[in-house]
Amino acid sequence: MYKQYRNLIFLLIIALLVWLVSFYWNSWLSETMMRHQVIQLPAMILLGAATGLYFRKLRINTLATQISVLIILMTSIIFWMLPLSVDLAVIYPKYNRAMHLHMFVTGLVMVGVLRATIFEVRVAFLGMLAAMTLAVGITLYSFNILLCSSFNIWQQQEAGYYLMFLSGGIFLLTYIIFFRGAGRVQ
Repeated sequence: MYKQYRNLIFLLIIALLVWLVSFYWNSWLSETMMRHQVIQLPAMILLGAATGLYFRKLRINTLATQISVLIILMTSIIFWMLPLSVDLAVIYPKYNRAMHLHMFVTGLVMVGVLRATIFEVRVAFLGMLAAMTLAVGITLYSFNILLCSSFNIWQQQEAGYYLMFLSGGIFLLTYIIFFRGAGRVQ
């Protein structure tokens, strides 16, 4: 009985956090590009990942399917970082909700794949994710051309600056996973 209450409380907390990020704080998070790209997108992915960790039986077992799903997940993350997608998500609330749902499902499925995949694929995926985030951060920070019409140059450069830090965190996570799993490969 205690376990059922604990599970229910966990799922209610996740639902509350999704509601807060997607509805209650949405206007505040969408005011600046930094909040939208560096807080809101990763928050939805992390909430999906936390939900994926909760469902322990969620796993994709065949290697070919794992790699295909990771490519689709990477493409979807890239799509939501494109300037046009960012503009549409900020301007149209329904498009923004679709982005939130998509990022939540991305985090959920990512855990199901990374939980069952081989060590090399895990490190390669996280490394590519970090490199992509770094590339977007450098692009937003260094260009003096307005890439997203919903924000100004200063907000664009601020988002780029913090995306570079976020990529450093992802690289650190990759490094930790690499050395944690390196002893098991042989």
